[in-house]
Amino acid sequence: MSFKGSEKEFIFSLSLQQNKGILEKELGFSLENVQLEKHYPGMKIDMYGFDNTGNEVFVENVLLKSNTTHQKKVLKIINMIEKGSVVYLAYDFQEHHIKELQQTILKSGKSINLYLIKLNPNILNPLEMLNRMHKLKIYENLHLLDITNPIQFLEKDSIVKPIQGTKIERKEKRYNFELRKDANEYLLETLRKRIPYFLPFHRQKANLDSIRVISFGAGRSDCNYFVSLSDRRNMAFVELRFSENTRKIYNAIKEKEVLVKERIGEKVVFKDNSILVEFKPLKSVKDTVEELVDIFEKMIIAFSNYTYYFYEEHMWQYHSQGI
Repeated sequence: MSFKGSEKEFIFSLSLQQNKGILEKELGFSLENVQLEKHYPGMKIDMYGFDNTGNEVFVENVLLKSNTTHQKKVLKIINMIEKGSVVYLAYDFQEHHIKELQQTILKSGKSINLYLIKLNPNILNPLEMLNRMHKLKIYENLHLLDITNPIQFLEKDSIVKPIQGTKIERKEKRYNFELRKDANEYLLETLRKRIPYFLPFHRQKANLDSIRVISFGAGRSDCNYFVSLSDRRNMAFVELRFSENTRKIYNAIKEKEVLVKERIGEKVVFKDNSILVEFKPLKSVKDTVEELVDIFEKMIIAFSNYTYYFYEEHMWQYHSQGI
């Protein structure tokens, strides 16, 4: 959860996802299909995945001492599920929070494991450094969090017992592009692999089986990207939209329309507070995705100084590839 522009908790979750061996070592089992900000009924889970027996794993991160807000969320997860593992990472834990979680699980009679994990205080300074960096430079500097023993499993306060499940066999994902969900997932997976430094791509998206257009925050509020493999007009597109509140940013980019078309292509259209590139879907979903990803990356590189730091031009020096 972002607080006053801070994304430290998300950055920490991302670093654990990219280096899941750190968490696996403390948990004592492997993690599969780890997703960030997974949509679950009535909430978003910081990290969500499965253990090697197919049981769900829910991870909640807080870079502070356990507090009422996060305690309620963890309790809600415990009350909602029938079995699985709940992992709570915090800077420290209040004793009454530990007891409340323990009692809730024991009284429930459910097959739920509770893993309490304490953060190493030495991780907070590099997290703050990452949070202050240019947004496009965070991913390449996640190595700053590579400290000795970044997290510690609190075995005495946790509840761990065998939970029955079915062993997961690792299989390469096979996409059925006749299904909208699979096509959208392939698009997202390709965006994450090709443009990992644009952090919004790493957040999980809901309703991929029904939506034609996927949205991402582009930086400042009221600046948003939209992408589609095929909308209701049967057009594929990438679009950056602005509101009346951010029209000034749009106008500043529009002043460089000639340069934008040199960088991205002649198909770029400036209209109604939006910057759009669209085309008829190509012969295959994979070809269409490749074209969309190529356009998207050019737009992110060109426009991010404007969408993130329009009023902080001193940050532009850290991303010299912008227009």
